[in-house]
Amino acid sequence: MKRMHSAVLVMSVAALLSCAACASDAPPDPGRHADPAALAWVDKVCTGVAAGSAKLSQPPAVDDADPVKTRDAMVDFLGRLGSALEDMAGGLRTAGVPPVPDGQSVVDKATGNLTETQSKLAETKTRMAQAKVTDQPSLRQVISEADATMGKLADPEGPIKDLKANPELDLAFSESATCKRVYGSGA
Repeated sequence: MKRMHSAVLVMSVAALLSCAACASDAPPDPGRHADPAALAWVDKVCTGVAAGSAKLSQPPAVDDADPVKTRDAMVDFLGRLGSALEDMAGGLRTAGVPPVPDGQSVVDKATGNLTETQSKLAETKTRMAQAKVTDQPSLRQVISEADATMGKLADPEGPIKDLKANPELDLAFSESATCKRVYGSGA
């Protein structure tokens, strides 16, 4: 049952605030190095991700004996996830347009994905907060509905994937010491 309680949360957090290839030990092209301006831009983005990730260090409390308390903890966590996404959006705004070819279109796609994700998350949180939960079956129903709403995201892998679609930014993400600290050196 615990696995089901946190399904929507695990999916959301993992997809939105992680980036498996962001901190690879070797750059995508060992003969090239990231442009210093692109590297500085990526550092700003990862700093925003780090600020948001800190808000998610405490997972929701799951209490099999109290489904209402569990639902409320999940609603609180979704609120913190929304705040973390806002930090990520703020990091993108602060970083500005990346100094790479097609930089504006890359950021536009990432921020569009982020805005959609924030909207779906807010919808999920509102529905979950208003849902009548009296027992485990009603809690499972609320979680199932939350999973369905979050499953409608156009790109559940999040905005970092959009940014990394640009080869110059992909290289900068792979070389950024800041991103390696955020995502872990072997992530």
